[in-house]
Amino acid sequence: MDERIACARLRDRVVSAAEAAACIRDGMTVAVGGYTNAGYPKAVARALVARKQSGEDFQIRLLSGANDGPLDTLLGEEGLISWRAPLIESKVLAKQVNARQVPYVEQQMSKMPRLTRDGAFGDIDVAVVEALRITEEGYLVPTSSVGMVPHFLERAKSVIVEINLAQPLTLEGMHDIFLPGFPPDRRPIPLTRVEQRIGTPYIRIDPEKIRYIVRSDELDETPPPAEPRPAMERVAEHLLDFLSREVPRMPGGVLPPIQTGFGGMAAAIVRKLGESKFENLQFFCGVLQEANMELLASSRAAAASTGSIQMTPRVIQLLEEQPDLFRERVVIRNTDVTNSAEAVSRLGLITLNSGIEMDMYGNVNSSHVAGTKVVNGLGGGAGFASNAGLSVMLFTAETKGGAISTIVPMVTHQDISEHDVDVVVTDQGVADLRGKDDVERARCIIEHCAGPHYREPLRAYLEKAVREAGGHHPQLLREAFAWHIRLQETGSMLEQI
Repeated sequence: MDERIACARLRDRVVSAAEAAACIRDGMTVAVGGYTNAGYPKAVARALVARKQSGEDFQIRLLSGANDGPLDTLLGEEGLISWRAPLIESKVLAKQVNARQVPYVEQQMSKMPRLTRDGAFGDIDVAVVEALRITEEGYLVPTSSVGMVPHFLERAKSVIVEINLAQPLTLEGMHDIFLPGFPPDRRPIPLTRVEQRIGTPYIRIDPEKIRYIVRSDELDETPPPAEPRPAMERVAEHLLDFLSREVPRMPGGVLPPIQTGFGGMAAAIVRKLGESKFENLQFFCGVLQEANMELLASSRAAAASTGSIQMTPRVIQLLEEQPDLFRERVVIRNTDVTNSAEAVSRLGLITLNSGIEMDMYGNVNSSHVAGTKVVNGLGGGAGFASNAGLSVMLFTAETKGGAISTIVPMVTHQDISEHDVDVVVTDQGVADLRGKDDVERARCIIEHCAGPHYREPLRAYLEKAVREAGGHHPQLLREAFAWHIRLQETGSMLEQI
């Protein structure tokens, strides 16, 4: 461990995970590092679980930079979480949230720095974060993510650092920490290129705040890459066809940087981009998946800016084979930049987002089933969509063998507004909504993007709404959720004949 702690006066603070975890007591607010399931602390969390399993009765309020699914599941299974913000994806924790056992504060990523600074989540008693090493000055070199760690370190009363020996040292040199501050003294973010470095390769911290240092040797829990379904492949094909037609109209005829999410849909799109005629691809994302990293390694992609990297075995292999290439092409940034409206707008991103359902006008529900039960949180999707150069929504038109339409008359919960959606792509086709009024948008989405089982019912609903309700944005309030009610009662949105 000594070689990972260059600040000599901190070496006597190395303790076991159990000893460090003992300072975390019932009711405390604990802020943890990690961003999209990458770079989260592991050893201290397991020590907390061991305490709980030994019979100690305690809970913590858990704050993170984004979703830390493995951590939520580990702690949630033991009933250790009494409150959570700002994003979840763990099925275990979602079940507790939906049962009203755990209060959950869902929050956009872009607002997290200000809300944390303003104390909206209360005082932070302890921050537990992961690092590759500690510099001579006592600063932290992060691992596979940055996220909100700089702000948690600033606000926390005390800090526990896990030095993770399993995370590859090749990550060092990829980080770029830039803190613009807050109004009225907020600085402009001088980012004009994806690969540009504007900050420091470490996170500054007062070394005296570091109470304990713990050894860790566990990699991020990263599932194998999702295999895209055939319908997702068709979505990707339609998107690439659209972009091929669109790029000649763009400034300089060049594809702008692309924001992709994670999961099977995002992976399918990235792979199709790798097979396309586009060269020198650039990504500006919250997370880089294995597919993104493969393109960077093959030189099909020239640069990527991200909040985290999903560290699959293949990604680790790529980093070890070409460390200099990735240090040149990949920049891991903090939330202030990755989710900044200023940066997203200046770079003119093409943002690619998806959700649970979208209504015929383009409003998107990305987080709650039937408007009631949370699946995950909003995350950064709405912020990317509202500030994009071109905002694209991606869906498979039907799911569950046709029992569910993702295009519905009215969404049961809204995360992304129709006003922030330019283009819709499904496995059925592409709807370009730019320059269209609400009814024109609805007709375009229905004709080009709705599934074959639902196209005619959607046409009928829209025309009846236009005829009977009228107005700029026609809806039939007595019928708008009839499909969802039918799904709850029969297991299908299709009207039984």
